[in-house]
Amino acid sequence: MRKLSLRQILIFGVALGIVLPALILGRFLVHDRYQREVELRVRNPMSQYADMLARAVAVPLWNVDKAVAYQFVQAIMRNPEVVRVVIEDESGTVFVRGDATWMSRSEVLYEERPIVLDSKVIGKLSIEATTEHLQKDLWADFMKLAAALIAQVIFSFIFIWLLFERRIVRPVHELQLATARLARGKLDQPLEWQRQDEIGNLAQGLDKMRLELGALIAERETQNITLQQELNERLRVEQTLRITEEKFIAIFQASPVAMAVLRKTAGYSMIDVNDAWVRQFSWSHDDILGNLDAQHALWRNPDDLAEILRLLERDGEVHDHEAWLRCGRQEQLLLCQVSGRIIRLGNEPLLILVQEDITEKRRNEQEIRNMNTTLERRVSERTQALEAANSELTIVLENLQRAQRELLRTEKMAALGSLVAGVAHELNTPIGTSVTIASTLQHHTDDILQEMSQGLRRSVLDEYLKNAKTGTDILLRNLSKASELVISFKQVAVDRTSANRRVFTLDEMLTEIIVTLGPTIRKTRHDVMHTVPPKILLDSYPGALGQVLTNLINNAFIHAFEGDFRGTVAISGRFQTPDTVEIVVADNGKGIPGANLGRIFDPFFTTRLGQGGSGLGLNIAYNLVTGVLGGNIMVDSEAGKGTSFKLILPCAPKMPEVPAEAL
Repeated sequence: MRKLSLRQILIFGVALGIVLPALILGRFLVHDRYQREVELRVRNPMSQYADMLARAVAVPLWNVDKAVAYQFVQAIMRNPEVVRVVIEDESGTVFVRGDATWMSRSEVLYEERPIVLDSKVIGKLSIEATTEHLQKDLWADFMKLAAALIAQVIFSFIFIWLLFERRIVRPVHELQLATARLARGKLDQPLEWQRQDEIGNLAQGLDKMRLELGALIAERETQNITLQQELNERLRVEQTLRITEEKFIAIFQASPVAMAVLRKTAGYSMIDVNDAWVRQFSWSHDDILGNLDAQHALWRNPDDLAEILRLLERDGEVHDHEAWLRCGRQEQLLLCQVSGRIIRLGNEPLLILVQEDITEKRRNEQEIRNMNTTLERRVSERTQALEAANSELTIVLENLQRAQRELLRTEKMAALGSLVAGVAHELNTPIGTSVTIASTLQHHTDDILQEMSQGLRRSVLDEYLKNAKTGTDILLRNLSKASELVISFKQVAVDRTSANRRVFTLDEMLTEIIVTLGPTIRKTRHDVMHTVPPKILLDSYPGALGQVLTNLINNAFIHAFEGDFRGTVAISGRFQTPDTVEIVVADNGKGIPGANLGRIFDPFFTTRLGQGGSGLGLNIAYNLVTGVLGGNIMVDSEAGKGTSFKLILPCAPKMPEVPAEAL
């Protein structure tokens, strides 16, 4: 079986799988059919014949009528399966007998019945039947079935052989060739297979194996290259390590600090010391190395060495541990600051100890402490003197701050007084005109009353009414102008003298300020204008904002414009964010020198001292913007190109209300 090919094994298996079950099952099926046919064609008819004939021949047997009985027997003998019929009387003598003309070579079945007449047995009937005809019919059917089975097997062999040849043998042969190519290392030719069956899956697996083999070979080549690079790198590292070791030895020996190397596995015995250690402790290399007694005698207190080793075992390093060590075989002692660390050189743990001599350092520190004791006493005395001076300076500073607050209050009141004077002057004209018109109307009224007593003419009445209409119009216009001035002044004055927070629109507040400052502006050659949208609504302190804008306008009039120059102060506003507003106060004056830009918000700083400048206007503006209004103020200026003040203010500052004195 092991030497047979796959095709031969498959054909043998198919033949065995078809023929053997057919033979086994066929035998059982034939035997079962034979039994059923025997029962149906032989036993059942023979039993029926026996019953019928036993009843039919009872009378002829009783009457000894052999002719009638023989006719009954011959009727039964017409059935080819019946080979013998025997009728015997009660004494056992054959009454009638019928035999077939041929001898049966097959199985003979026997059936016997008693012949009964009036409940009395008068004879016996026996019938014999053969299965020879049945066997011949079954054998013919079996031969047909065998022929059909042989034809089926032959057809199955041919079909399976063709199918196996096309779907298994040829694909396996191709896979064998592809495997041979893979074995020869030819990985560049892909293995393509169209059918999605087991062999197709195997082909895909082989092609995947080809790709993976290619990747593995490429990876192996890459690993070889990497391994070679690592080998070269290792050689380079070893060379670098040798150079580093040589440098370490050179540095170790050239170090100005005493250093020692101890081997941990040998009970922390010294294996090397540098030249600085030899100079510091006056031990030679031969005397100290390998001599454990001398190494232990180096420490005045062995507990110091034990503590250092304990810290090293626990932490792997130790820092600034002070211990007394002996200097050579003399009795001189050195206070050393010991630091160390455990390192690993290969597989061997080593301990590097640095033993720095701090004897002189501690002596100097003690002297410094002694000097510090004297110095502390002197510092205490000087501190008392400074505290007394600071008390005096604190009093002076409080007086200065009080004077500054007073100057600020004076500046505000002066500004308000100037505002009152300007408004009073401005009110003088409309009120004087109104008084003149009222007195004229009174005079005309007296005349018209006198005319009425003498007889009033229509022309005189018309002229009086015309003059009264003209006078009342002039009077109403002047009184309205005076009323507007009074309302603006009242609102500005209330805002200036209080810290009330209210909701207001920026453009209306600017209009009121410009109207209030009208007398002051008209005394100059300059103009003030604003371009603020009407929908900027603030919930803030209008008095503080008005004070800031007034100070910025007055600052421009005093410092920006010189001589006959006709200047312009432009005020603009916009929303910077939904919660903040930007206000810009710009002039086209001479600008601010760069050296003064950092000082303009300082108190009492002015370039026009004695010429209208107090040095407090911009300082007040800065304090109000950053304090009460909760915003920020910035300045941008260039000499000869004017100055621009930018105010960034919240629409609703989160500031507690302040008392009026703060403004």
